[in-house]
Amino acid sequence: MSRRIMYLRSETGHPVGCLAIQLNRHEGQISYALSVLNPRDRFNRAVARQLALGRLVEEPLKVKINREATMHDISEAVMKDIIKFKDAPTRAVKAARLWVRQNGFS
Repeated sequence: MSRRIMYLRSETGHPVGCLAIQLNRHEGQISYALSVLNPRDRFNRAVARQLALGRLVEEPLKVKINREATMHDISEAVMKDIIKFKDAPTRAVKAARLWVRQNGFS
């Protein structure tokens, strides 16, 4: 299984969160977790990464994926899942929508 870290960004390009993604190609599944910046705090990559990785271990969200999916396909699946996730923080949903729009998906 491979792990990947991605940072969610606002329209101005500032980081607003972190995604920890773990791919299990054998099972055709992605596990992911996110941490999102509180607007009153200053973004700290190390803290955001640690929070996301901890949540990946404790309470991951899961998405099915094609076993031959590219890293871009995996990112797309995670972003679209964040958009659909009713309990996702608003900042994460906005950043995911922005990523989808900027990468030409609908």
